Amino acid sequence: MNLDELLKEAITKPEKRSLFLQMLIQSDVFVICKHPVQHDEINGGVKMELITTQNPDGDIFIPFFTSYRALQQFAKRYVNCYKLNCLRLFDLIQSANAVLNPNSYGKEFSSQEIRSILMVARNLNIPAISMKEEDTIEYRPIQRNIDHLLRPLTRYLARQANVDACCAVEMVRGCERPQTLFVFDMVGNTRKLFFPLSKYMQSFTKQGDRLVFISLEEPAGKKAAEGIEPFYIRKKRYFEK
Repeated sequence: MNLDELLKEAITKPEKRSLFLQMLIQSDVFVICKHPVQHDEINGGVKMELITTQNPDGDIFIPFFTSYRALQQFAKRYVNCYKLNCLRLFDLIQSANAVLNPNSYGKEFSSQEIRSILMVARNLNIPAISMKEEDTIEYRPIQRNIDHLLRPLTRYLARQANVDACCAVEMVRGCERPQTLFVFDMVGNTRKLFFPLSKYMQSFTKQGDRLVFISLEEPAGKKAAEGIEPFYIRKKRYFEK
C-alpha cells in the first residue's frame, strides 16, 4: 500500500493513522517554492522560500504533497517545486502550520503537532532518509536535441589540450526542470576551463537551457557519466599513437 492509499484509509479509519504517520515521516514529499531552489555547491544544502495557503477559516498553512501528481492537481500550472524527506520538512517548518494535499483528501498539521512528531521521531531515533541533497538527484540520458550546444562546445574543446573527453547527461533535482550536465575528463584547474567556457556558451543557449559543468574526478561526475558515451574525445597526437 502506498502513501496516497494509506492516507485515504487513515481519514476514515482511526486505527490506520499511526501507521500512516510512520510511513509519512519516512517518505519524500513535494513542496512548492516561490522561486527556483538555490543550491550551495560548496557547503551543501539548499535555499528555498515556500508558498503558503489559507483554509476556509483564514488560517495560514504551508502546503505539501504526497506526490508530484497531487502537486500538479493543486497548482494547475508549472511551478517551482522540490522533493525532500517529510521529517526533514517538518524540522524546517516546525514553527508553522502545514497541510498535506490541500483541495483534495488530506490532513492539516498544526505547529504543535509537527513539533510532537519531531520529538517522537527523535526519541525513536528515526532519521530523515533523504538528508543528503545528492539523494534527490537523478541522472539520465539526454531526452531532447541539444545539437545547438554540442557543436560549439566540441569546437571549443578541440582547442583545449587538457580535456580528453566530455559527455552530456540530464540532471534532475527533485522535480525541478532538467539541467544539462557536462562531465569533463580533464586535468588541471576546473575554474580555468569552466569560467571562460560558461561565458562562451552563453551565445549558443536557447530559452530553457540550464548548463552545469563538473569534472569526472568528482564523485557526482563519476556517478553521472556511468554508462554514458562521450560526445567528444580528443584526437591523439602523433607521439601518443
